[in-house]
Amino acid sequence: MTLWATSIVAAATILTGVALLLALRYSTWRDLDAIAAQRVSYVSSLVEHGRLRGLIPSTGGEADVVQVLDASGRVLASSDSEVRPGSRSGFPHPLPSGLLDGHPMTLHNLAGIADGGDVRVTARAARIDGRPVTIVAAVSLAQSQRTLSSLATALAIGIPVLIALVARTISVTARRTLRPVETLRRQAADISATDPHHRLDLPASQDEIHALAVTLNDMLARLDAASAAQNRFVADAAHELRSPLTAIRAQLEVLARYPDPERDPLMAAELLEDTERLHDLVEDLLALARSEDPAPRRPHTVVDLDEVVLAEVRRQHGPTGTRVDAHKVSAGRVQGDAEALRRVVRNLLDNARRHAAHQVRVALTEHGGTVELTVSDDGAGIPPEDRSRIFERFTRLDEARSREAGGSGLGLAIVATIVTAHGGTIHADQDPSHEEGGLGGARLVIRLPAAGQPD
Repeated sequence: MTLWATSIVAAATILTGVALLLALRYSTWRDLDAIAAQRVSYVSSLVEHGRLRGLIPSTGGEADVVQVLDASGRVLASSDSEVRPGSRSGFPHPLPSGLLDGHPMTLHNLAGIADGGDVRVTARAARIDGRPVTIVAAVSLAQSQRTLSSLATALAIGIPVLIALVARTISVTARRTLRPVETLRRQAADISATDPHHRLDLPASQDEIHALAVTLNDMLARLDAASAAQNRFVADAAHELRSPLTAIRAQLEVLARYPDPERDPLMAAELLEDTERLHDLVEDLLALARSEDPAPRRPHTVVDLDEVVLAEVRRQHGPTGTRVDAHKVSAGRVQGDAEALRRVVRNLLDNARRHAAHQVRVALTEHGGTVELTVSDDGAGIPPEDRSRIFERFTRLDEARSREAGGSGLGLAIVATIVTAHGGTIHADQDPSHEEGGLGGARLVIRLPAAGQPD
């Protein structure tokens, strides 16, 4: 960055020096052209009034030369007393065409004109006694060239020195400014997976570096929280998998060591039940992993959520004795993954039936651009302090009853993840009592953005 900044400063300084020289030369030439034009105008007035003599009066400029030339290029009058009338002029003959068009020019090495150096020349056509003549004025460039040469020399020496000073200043300033960044870099490099709780030191200055350090610390905190959550998830998953596996292993060892024709069918049924619990747990783990996978999912389509709900309600009817009331299900369309939404409804109904005493009630309404799905039961309800915790992984409010009922503690976590991915919200509260027309148990409410009208 220092080299880049120095290069820009060097280029800008050189361009400024060149522009200064060009501007000064242009200004000097413009002043000299004005002097020559004044001399031409003065001599032109002498011609018009018939007062021209062989020697043109001087105006004080020692290097200025004014001559009146005839058509053959010979001198009729001159400001130089050493040039006699009728002699050949030091100006070229014929003169460059641009001069007579009113455009001053620079002529070089003219013998007998301004000590033979470079001059700025201005010319004008006139007539004397009906004969065409040319009035030519030349102003020496020697002084201006010396001035420009001195300035160029000064710039040639001063610009490298200035660039060196600027480069040094930029380097020192950059190092001083980026020192906190280097400190943050070293501290960030020292943070490893074995010390995820370490944070960066905040600089004392309240500037962009301080804001960067705050942002990096926030990012480290999020990564630390995500890592801790992942570790808890792995530990909880291992614990949940170990229980049915241990039970299956123990039963298989009993079968292998102590075969009994009367007891073996009962133990086989228990093995099948434990295997189904293990299968359900693995399926829930896979579903949770898929719902949190940032990779592209199946494309979203318009889903008739009421049809999904009614299909899952029909699937829930069984010999358990719990009745599912779906008469409050009305039309509702959402944009989403049909299979994921089907799992949301299934998990909600499974959870409600697991905790209900006799009845589960499902309601679906669409109003104000929102589709609301409500699943209530007549169970014991959820304590207020646990209503947000139930959507965390492996959460069971009644460990013993939940395990016996076959719950893995992942169903509502999967629901919350899918609903959030669809831009919706989910919360738990208490259903109104029987006297108020409710069931009195837990109530889970999901709100999803409604889909547009079909074409």
